[in-house]
Amino acid sequence: MIPWARPDFYGYEEKYVKQALKSTWISDGSFIREFEKKFSSYLNTKESVSVSNGTAAIHLIFLTLGLKKGDEIIVPGFGYMAAANIALLMGIKPVFADVDLDTYCVTAETIKERITKKTKLIVVTNTYGNVCDLSSIMSLAKKRKILVLEDSAESFGSTYKKKQSGTFGDIAMYSFQATKTITTGEGGMIVTKKGKDFLKKMRSLRSHGVIKKRYYHVYPGHNFRLTNIQAAIGCAQLKRFSKIKKERNRIYGCYKKLFEKIDGIQIQKFTKNVFPVVWTFAILINEKTFPKRDKIIEILNKKKIETRNGFYSPCRLPIYKKYKTSHLKNSNFLSRNVICMPFYASLKNRQIEHVYNQFIKLKKNRI
Repeated sequence: MIPWARPDFYGYEEKYVKQALKSTWISDGSFIREFEKKFSSYLNTKESVSVSNGTAAIHLIFLTLGLKKGDEIIVPGFGYMAAANIALLMGIKPVFADVDLDTYCVTAETIKERITKKTKLIVVTNTYGNVCDLSSIMSLAKKRKILVLEDSAESFGSTYKKKQSGTFGDIAMYSFQATKTITTGEGGMIVTKKGKDFLKKMRSLRSHGVIKKRYYHVYPGHNFRLTNIQAAIGCAQLKRFSKIKKERNRIYGCYKKLFEKIDGIQIQKFTKNVFPVVWTFAILINEKTFPKRDKIIEILNKKKIETRNGFYSPCRLPIYKKYKTSHLKNSNFLSRNVICMPFYASLKNRQIEHVYNQFIKLKKNRI
């Protein structure tokens, strides 16, 4: 079976985890500070705040911003729904903006259409390793005096105008879940341009609302902490990140060379300003040329090739039925027709060629 994704380790992970175990500091510990410091160094940001996962990062950001019931946030209509889901949990209204059909990203134009007096935050998602057109989005947000959260869960290492994804928004978060570009099993990170008071509040809310005095709760906080063992794995992954990027670029290049020749599919596009570290190879299926997307997934699975569908748009999720989604034409279309191919650093070119050969057999005029 060629899996859709799998974590890859390079030797230091085991070494560092053993060090964490021997130190007896398996919850808090020195690897957490090292991971945060090295992550900030890579991004060229002042500080990073580690958390238990990417969704926890979003939840912590919402709490630190003081978002409350009745507030509105703008979120993409296509992409992982973590921000929208947390909004529902907190009584915040998610307002969905459509995405571009080529890049799968929200645009300043689609965001502008959804801004109201109640809009407190704009969430942009750098889907599949792409990066949104952040210059125009940040210009709009600054003009309207609205903060921007950059969801970079899938785009760590990608750059826009030669700057790292996650360094454009007022706040950004990353995910280290097992399928992500670097992994700690579960885990996440937050970076922000906001000041020391914001960071102090965020670190407090991350750990039960305590600031200095143990057991003295300044805020009604949560436990969003990363463990020292997970941070040890993160340090090891960062140590080999140049190799991970190189392998992911190789895999994308191999896929692109093969699949761009096929009539009836469209590869996700990256603008000239974006240099992506691709998270997954996503293509848009034309049902006139190929079977329906879900049928393709079923057939390839029988051939021991695991693929995945694109994200569900809110149009297709019952939990969002009371929200306005009829304008999400591109998001809904992508939701029904995007398929994602196997993608992980140790995937071999011969395996990619095998995926291509099995996929091309599914063209309707060849079945």
